[in-house]
Amino acid sequence: MSESKRAGLALSKSRYLCGLQCPKLLWLRYNAPEEVPPPDKSSLDIFEQGHLVGDFAKKIFPDGVEVDHSRSFEYGLTQTEDLLKKRVPIFEAAFKAENCYFRADILVPSDQNRWDIIEVKSSGDLKDVNNLDVGFQLHAAKKAGLDVRRCYLALINKNYVRNGDIEPSKLFNMIDLTSSIEEFAKVAEEQIPKMLETIASNCCPDPGIGNHCKKPFRCPMFDKCRSFLPERNVFFLYRGKELPFQLVNAGIYELAKVDVSGLTKHQSIQVECEKTGQPHIDEGEIYSFLKNIEYPAFYMDFETWMSAIPMFDGGSPYEIIPFQFSVHEIAKEGSEPKHTSFLYDGVDDPRPAFMRALMKCIGPKGSIVSYNASFERNILQKSSEIYPEFAEWFKSLENRFVDPLILFRSFAYYHPQQNGSCSIKKVLPVITGQSYESMSIGQGMDASREYFRVTFTEDNSDKEKIRKALEEYCCLDTMAMVDIVGKLREMCIE
Repeated sequence: MSESKRAGLALSKSRYLCGLQCPKLLWLRYNAPEEVPPPDKSSLDIFEQGHLVGDFAKKIFPDGVEVDHSRSFEYGLTQTEDLLKKRVPIFEAAFKAENCYFRADILVPSDQNRWDIIEVKSSGDLKDVNNLDVGFQLHAAKKAGLDVRRCYLALINKNYVRNGDIEPSKLFNMIDLTSSIEEFAKVAEEQIPKMLETIASNCCPDPGIGNHCKKPFRCPMFDKCRSFLPERNVFFLYRGKELPFQLVNAGIYELAKVDVSGLTKHQSIQVECEKTGQPHIDEGEIYSFLKNIEYPAFYMDFETWMSAIPMFDGGSPYEIIPFQFSVHEIAKEGSEPKHTSFLYDGVDDPRPAFMRALMKCIGPKGSIVSYNASFERNILQKSSEIYPEFAEWFKSLENRFVDPLILFRSFAYYHPQQNGSCSIKKVLPVITGQSYESMSIGQGMDASREYFRVTFTEDNSDKEKIRKALEEYCCLDTMAMVDIVGKLREMCIE
């Protein structure tokens, strides 16, 4: 890095948080940005959600003015200076002092020419990283000469219930961080010079892999930094927590080379399967599970979405909304499955139509087979609370659920190619040879994202194509359970 560039180094808030997480990531951001992978779709969704939440927070201050950053950062600084003189609420106020700069989500004038900083988050819970975030802002604001009275964190009020138009003042909880935030401002003061030295260095630091790779966020370099590991590595270890890091530090990278002494029962099974290449099968436990399935059996799966901003009356932030289901009914053991599906097409609350359609295809007796059944059960319970006309029907279902996931969590069946996962996406290929790989939509997050896009945005020219892909995906989820249970039954018969 040239001397002129070194002299002009400055840290933004986001880069500061990068530096706290990993010095290697910080160095790469400045010195080799092309090495850092771009945000994935899930990250972009989170950013978009944050922008939406931020827009609602601004509505709490109807006389506020937003700084125009479309021209340049310097123009934003100048406009911020002008607005500070006018003593109005400011959105995206820009500050630069010495070697750091930031934009305040909301800046509110208070007494005696002082100001309150409000940082807006789309989460409903205070996190450690939030204190570090606001601490940086307080440090930079003071360096820029701003007289700060209080610092707040605006978090989503998870108990808010929508009734008509969104009420921004009730949608947020204002958490006063003032009494504790000074210590985090001191952290910024101490860390910033160290980070600038790191950036200016000609050598990229290498702290190795550790918990910092996923905390507070999954690092974009996560996969690249683990590329030295063999394909069958110790990080597949079931619920390994700190153990994989200990093994790597001891020079043990391959899962098959792990000593089973000291492992949990499940981990021991996993390592033994890794060594032999053969599955572990507990026929007795599998047989006991299969006996609990009563016919007719209804193999059921839902697709859902959730939003920080409740979209319908009676809804709350991050409430899970079902929009699709698939049911394969097996009248008796060995009979051909009958498929019924539902995919809502509309911009109002899908739950009333969803529940009515489900009532028609779930008979009054027989098992309801769902993978991770608590998810579907909780959705039905919540829907019946919001729409009480379904409450009695839901109660009739509560004791009928059967969950195949428990077999795989107990390791009654485990195949080494599951890679320590009990997900149906991992179980299906090893038991049946089928997979989700050829699906244009093959993950629940993708299904939620694509349904929302073609239903509630103008980016919907491929709506019919997406709806067809959604039908195929949800259908496979339930047919996968039918096939898995069928193969497990064959194992017990054999």
